Amino acid sequence: MTKKFLITLIVSLKCVFGLEFGGMGNVSAGMGGAGVALKNSPFALYYNPALLSAENSVRFGYSVGVGLREKNIDRIANIDFGNFASSAERFIGTLAGATGGGSGGATGVVASEFGKILNKALTTSGATTGNTLEQKLESVKNGSVDVNTLIANIKQETQNSTALDSASKDLINNVAGNMDFGNISVDAKGNISGITLSFGGDAGMDQAVRDFQTLQDVLKENALSITSQNGVAFQFAPALFRGTLGTFGVGFFSSVYASTSIKTDPNRMDLILKNGSNYYKVNLDSGGFGYSQTTQTDYEEHSLAHALELGNVHSVVARTFWINEIPIGYAHTFYLKNVNLNFGISMRLMSASNAMSDIWLSTSTNIGDSAKKFATNQPFETKTAIAVDLGTMVEIDLPNFQYLTFGFVAKNINTPTFRYANSEIQIKPQYRIGMAYNRSFFALAFDADLSKNDMLSDSFQRPYSQMIGGGAKFDIKVVDLRLGLMKDIRQDDGLILTGGLNILGFLDLAIQAGTALGEAQGYRFPRYLNIRLGGNFSF
Repeated sequence: MTKKFLITLIVSLKCVFGLEFGGMGNVSAGMGGAGVALKNSPFALYYNPALLSAENSVRFGYSVGVGLREKNIDRIANIDFGNFASSAERFIGTLAGATGGGSGGATGVVASEFGKILNKALTTSGATTGNTLEQKLESVKNGSVDVNTLIANIKQETQNSTALDSASKDLINNVAGNMDFGNISVDAKGNISGITLSFGGDAGMDQAVRDFQTLQDVLKENALSITSQNGVAFQFAPALFRGTLGTFGVGFFSSVYASTSIKTDPNRMDLILKNGSNYYKVNLDSGGFGYSQTTQTDYEEHSLAHALELGNVHSVVARTFWINEIPIGYAHTFYLKNVNLNFGISMRLMSASNAMSDIWLSTSTNIGDSAKKFATNQPFETKTAIAVDLGTMVEIDLPNFQYLTFGFVAKNINTPTFRYANSEIQIKPQYRIGMAYNRSFFALAFDADLSKNDMLSDSFQRPYSQMIGGGAKFDIKVVDLRLGLMKDIRQDDGLILTGGLNILGFLDLAIQAGTALGEAQGYRFPRYLNIRLGGNFSF
């Protein structure tokens, strides 16, 4: 049953997606995502509406792109689920039973035999504190029994046993030298608990414990995001209007965010196993692992295995969020001594469609039926809203130095909200600052998010994004080349390398790729990857 669930879970996780801060256009994408203070940008409507009045021209730009990002999915793909399920059951079944007959069944006989082995080994090692196993263990705790002698005698008694199979003998021999005998306890029925082991005793158990720790981490926070942000923009900023009527921009943006997440109850993720009429909780720490006897109530309220038997606790949630926007922007320049102040505002008419489907995770989840449900049972529900962005940019205007700019943008300041039948999605305010050095043939730019931003996910620990980045642009007549670096300080994508190439203005390719690589089933891939095709021209 445990193995069946684990296989179900890993196949389900292959569909997981999420949402990030995002970007639009190719110029900034190739320069580390920096665009808040960058002049001559075709997507001022997206990065900072104040940039509409930062140049004296009419500009048109287009961009289409797709991005991939994953969180923790590669880790679960490398778990040996067969070893995980069998090792946990073998661990409890071999070491946990009562000395006087166990809990019944094959595992009870094996565990009962271990109790007898431990009892005999204590006797031959010189335990003199009593007749029962619990009393003899006091000889270990008070130091009257040499631990190394006890370990040797346990191994000898194990080899002499006729009730154990070779696998059980191997397990006891492997872990005997790593047991902490001072923590072992025996209840009134003779059930053994409190055995703790340091890593290094049994390779299968070591890997199983680490795999369960990985599984818990993945269930708490997981994402594999696929995004597609596409748009066209037209900016009307002739010199005549810049300081008088102001400048204008209009565009169309279409962004698709696909998201599937594991939605879990964090209070029901413990590794608690049932062995006959007894219940055992496997405890993990940095140095090793062990188990302690627990209750049926604890099993029913906190066990991952029991939650999966119920089938109404943990679920896979698939979501597609598609936003179409018509941004309309206005900016005005105020010419002051040695400084030009640009202020801009944009309103975005938004139509957002949301489709969501969920599947309860259980030991009987059918992968084929689940895949069909995700593919066919996701009707879109559409709602509308308006988003407001405000931006400012300061241009240094000294007699011999006119190239430095500073920008600030506040996006979605009114928190556009979409209320659907089964959920509510809020696009919260986002704040970013930037600076740039702008020349006709060369530019440097740097941006930084001032706060963390939500990513679309239904996992227990919601993932966040907070980007910083910058880059350079070299304009060489018919070709311009862009290079940059960016980093999401809230994620583990590594350092993200960016680059772009534009030929004749209208043909542009930009790529962003993270240096942190995921690995699954022998294949390695960047945790963050984005590719964009676009172009722009001005007159």
